[in-house]
Amino acid sequence: MPKVLIVGAGLSGLSTAYALKDSNFDIEILEARSRPGGRIYTKKTNSVHLELGATWFGPQHTSLLALVRNLEIPYKQQENGREALYDFRPKGSVERFQIPTQGSPTFKFENGTSELINKLKQESSVKIHYDKVVKSVKFNDRFYVETEHNQFEADYLVISIPVQLIADSIEFEPHLSESSKVLFSNTHTWMSDSIKFSVAFDSDFWKKDGFTGTLMSPQQIIQEMYDHSDVNTSQNALVGFLNSGYSKLSEEDRKTQVLKHLKSVFSNKTAPSLSYADVNWRDEKFTVHEKAELLVPHQNNGNPRLREGFYNNSLFFSASETAAQTPGYMDGAVHRGLEVGELLLNKLT
Repeated sequence: MPKVLIVGAGLSGLSTAYALKDSNFDIEILEARSRPGGRIYTKKTNSVHLELGATWFGPQHTSLLALVRNLEIPYKQQENGREALYDFRPKGSVERFQIPTQGSPTFKFENGTSELINKLKQESSVKIHYDKVVKSVKFNDRFYVETEHNQFEADYLVISIPVQLIADSIEFEPHLSESSKVLFSNTHTWMSDSIKFSVAFDSDFWKKDGFTGTLMSPQQIIQEMYDHSDVNTSQNALVGFLNSGYSKLSEEDRKTQVLKHLKSVFSNKTAPSLSYADVNWRDEKFTVHEKAELLVPHQNNGNPRLREGFYNNSLFFSASETAAQTPGYMDGAVHRGLEVGELLLNKLT
């Protein structure tokens, strides 16, 4: 039985495993973290789910939607209300603006994006080795993949981690071409510039007069914010992105600044917070290498050379950034993950 080794238990890697679940391949996944999901991360605490990674999708994300419907995972429309608050301080004031009618809806998962990861893991029944950081890949008729303490062998290899991270952290033998290494190093990693936060309260104090939580503030700590409540679970929460200028603060210090900002926006009418969490994705070493260059958002995402097969078409790269469709989004991860699965299935015929 041919062996397929997948590096990365994120959405793309698990989509490939799902595509191969009924095949004659022996499949295993190596995951650097102690959890699956990669850049999808729903932290559940105090009976609420705080979304700290990928969250939203839309009707244009056809591969993701088809998978979600096939797996029967519930999702709902993001409600942003009729008005948004814009905080122009310190050079201006807090003002209200009408939100333009959305051309198409935006969706999010009812029980957190990690439900998609958990369902893929369950349906594929794949063995995942956690805390396994790949250091090197050698190819000599088959693959020999080295982690810090283990070696794994395989006939086919799928690497589904960001290609910029691959360029900075994995040694290949025989070496990849210099042009490939340059391309990988210059391919932007989705989420790498984001500090995602979520905070839950015992009441939805922000909901009044048509306002449901949408906030923009270019100079304050909260740059972009939306409602993340759920009436079915009595969850009152907000989710959004923080100003990168606060990246050097600790999570606790950012929490203090976020709550202070919310109090100033809502004239000290806020409720006590139940839970707070954030992730500075730039500091996530299994997302971005510490020496990685800052790149233009989506730079080289979808480049067709990222979808080439290597070592006699037995090695494929499959992170979201490599996808031909919506690269750098959840849909791209699913699209490319399933595509690589199909490429491997064709090798059995």
